Amino acid sequence: MTLPDFLVIGAMRSGTTWLDGVLRSHPDIYLPERRKEVNFFHKFYDRGIDWYQKFFPSPGQVSQYSRIGEVTPAYLYSPEAPIRIKECIPHCQLIIILRNPADRAYSHYGFKVKNLAEPRSFQEVLCQDSALFTRGLYGQHIKNYLQYFSLDNFLILLYEDVRKNPDHALSKITNFLSVKPNLFDQGMIERKANTSGRPHLAKARVLAGKFRDFLRKKDLDWVWNVAKSSGMEQIFFTKSQALPPIEPDVRAELLTKYESDIAALEEVIGIDLDIWRKLC
Repeated sequence: MTLPDFLVIGAMRSGTTWLDGVLRSHPDIYLPERRKEVNFFHKFYDRGIDWYQKFFPSPGQVSQYSRIGEVTPAYLYSPEAPIRIKECIPHCQLIIILRNPADRAYSHYGFKVKNLAEPRSFQEVLCQDSALFTRGLYGQHIKNYLQYFSLDNFLILLYEDVRKNPDHALSKITNFLSVKPNLFDQGMIERKANTSGRPHLAKARVLAGKFRDFLRKKDLDWVWNVAKSSGMEQIFFTKSQALPPIEPDVRAELLTKYESDIAALEEVIGIDLDIWRKLC
């Protein structure tokens, strides 16, 4: 049975899509081809380990790769994921990219606007959808993992550092995973993340996303993948009008609410997070 030996578990809206693409470009690293985020330890655990292992190379193919991984940023927030991962992959290595939690929350709001036709304001969503805020409580989430894994199992990067110097971040990753450096595709490294904003054909985009999720639940990923490769996806997933920057006073208020968790996180992971406290 082939299972991943490393996971990228978060955080949402913190560069994990970029990292997924870069990792896929390394010839010695395998990530699932059929689906980017398998979500086994979060949504689909009841389908069993045999279902999960079908996303990875067969025993005859696994020798082609030095490392087998998976990227699902929702794992960071799942209360059940840590113990499930520990039971299935006891020595799993875990990579996390953490972003200023206020900026992460606003970016996640932008994702909802872009993909779910969210009509409410950012502050309305903050008041009515607690997950938008709580997903930025990294200290709490990582403490949950540390009940089952040593800090030595983690590579924790800051989004702000990754964006400023991606090559240095990738050097840390190749060292952590013990794979050859400088084999990533440079085009993938330089690729910019999708911007958030209000899209054209918003309702059609929502329906397309629901159809994609339906296909994945039925294990019919190939149908969506054919649509993507044919270019049909672009009919719905068109460029959006960029979301305006977060209001400085709203950002400052959010950071005040996050401060106690940021301080606790600093103690847990041993990383100075003053970069998050600076108001831009």
